[in-house]
Amino acid sequence: MTNHKIEEWFQLYERDITSFLTYYIGSMDVEDLVQETFMIAMKKMSGFRGQSHPKTWLISIARNKVVDGYRRRKVWEKIKHLVLREPKYSNELEEQTILNQEIHQLYKAIHQLSPQYKEVVILRGILELTAKEVSEVMKSNVNHVNVMFHRALKQLREILVEGGFPYEENGELTRKSEKTS
Repeated sequence: MTNHKIEEWFQLYERDITSFLTYYIGSMDVEDLVQETFMIAMKKMSGFRGQSHPKTWLISIARNKVVDGYRRRKVWEKIKHLVLREPKYSNELEEQTILNQEIHQLYKAIHQLSPQYKEVVILRGILELTAKEVSEVMKSNVNHVNVMFHRALKQLREILVEGGFPYEENGELTRKSEKTS
């Protein structure tokens, strides 16, 4: 029964766990962490009481695994260069290249946020968890999560605008570099 449930959860939530870890640690190479997350879940399945949604429980396991890794090995110093490197763009279509550049710029901007802001943006904004689910993962209250998310988005917008990311002003799309002083 335990293995069947974990297999079912893997089918349902593996993509969410992979997305969370990719954004959270700043690397596309998260397969091992995803597998470890589900292995830990299998071992601790008897401790899961169903008080939270399985997805938030699994994200909590993944988050704790990463946090433990940061503490032990200072992983951030080892992966920092991955966040700042330029992605390899395909020359298939100009639109795809622009989209890739904007995604990369967003990705870099997220990693300029404080750890708490980064986490809340990933959980609420990218994985689209509810404030209640995020509060369970972050071990915080819902109001604090909502305030953090609002502040994180404001700071993220400022970082993006400073970096020349297009934004809307008076109904027109513009960039900071296009504004005259």
